[in-house]
Amino acid sequence: MSAISRRLQTLLEEVAVEQFEGQVVVEPIEGYQILTRRRLADPLPGVQAAAVLRDAARRVLVDAVEAARAAGRSWDEVGEALDLPDDAEPAGEVAFALVVERREPERPQELFQVPATSWRCGSCGELVSDRGPFESHPVDNESGHAADCARHVADVRAWRERTGWED
Repeated sequence: MSAISRRLQTLLEEVAVEQFEGQVVVEPIEGYQILTRRRLADPLPGVQAAAVLRDAARRVLVDAVEAARAAGRSWDEVGEALDLPDDAEPAGEVAFALVVERREPERPQELFQVPATSWRCGSCGELVSDRGPFESHPVDNESGHAADCARHVADVRAWRERTGWED
């Protein structure tokens, strides 16, 4: 983890605690006698804090871009500073769309690649591939849970009750 990432993580914890009633816990790292890790007891205040930091960073970005433009820098130079691709559209146009219009640049997707994230399940401890909330059945959204994972079993049960369907 870079020094900037560590500073942001510390700031995120501070915002979560001060603004969203988060609590930081320090726990031992499994397999080690001395090493510990800090984390928020409930991750949702961290999500709220991250959203606040994202919005603040966006405002700082807009201010920096406006200062660069006022100092005579071109939109192309701004795009280069933002490390934006200069593929289909010129970097300056992509920079303007990103900063002024709040439109994210289009990123090419691999054929047959499904966007997903992964996380370690707090219930079964397995690494779960999460494809988002787009499909109805929990099995179509998440894979990797242990067969007896209490969380996943409860999600499937709730789906059955909600839809009246069986697998």
